[in-house]
Amino acid sequence: MKKFRFLALAMATVLTFGMVSCGPKDDDVPYEGITLNNGEFIEINSYGTDTTAAYKLHFKVYLSDGSLVIENLTNNHNISGMPDMACTTGAKIADVGKVKGIAKIDEIPAAGDFGDSAPATEKHGYVVEAKGTHNLDAYNSPNFHDPTTQYMRIWLEEATDNGFKLRYEFPFIPEE
Repeated sequence: MKKFRFLALAMATVLTFGMVSCGPKDDDVPYEGITLNNGEFIEINSYGTDTTAAYKLHFKVYLSDGSLVIENLTNNHNISGMPDMACTTGAKIADVGKVKGIAKIDEIPAAGDFGDSAPATEKHGYVVEAKGTHNLDAYNSPNFHDPTTQYMRIWLEEATDNGFKLRYEFPFIPEE
C-alpha cells in the first residue's frame, strides 16, 4: 500500500511540474530591445508588407517629455515618367495599457483611440497605425498605389534615468 501511495504521489508531482512548465510565457517574441532616451527616436522608412506600393511609409516615434510622439515624414514616389512628389505618411499612436510583453499586444485598437502622441508609461504597450496619404489611387492605375495601412507595436519594458528600454516590431501583423 505504501508503494502505491508513493507512486501516486510521484506521478502527481511529475504531472504538476509538466503542466506548469507548458504554460504560456510572458513574452515569447524574440525581439532585441533598445534604449530610447528623451529626444531620441525610432525611424521607419519601409514598404513593410506592401512591396508594390509607390513609396515607402516614413515616420518617426520619438520620446519627448514623457510622451511617445509621432512625426510624419515624406518620401518621393518610385513611379517613372511622373513628376517628383513628396508623398506623406499618416501615422498615429494608441496606448493599449499595461501588458506583460510585446507578444501580449495582439489586437488593433479602435480608430478613436489613436492620436499624435501617448503618455510613455513603463510596462505599457502601444500600436502605431501608418498609411499612405497622397491619394495615388485617384490616378486609376493598377501599377501604383499608396501604401496600405500597416502597424507597429511597441512595449516599454523598463524605465531608465532618461527614457525607456523597449521592444518594437514593424510591420506588426495581428493574428486573426
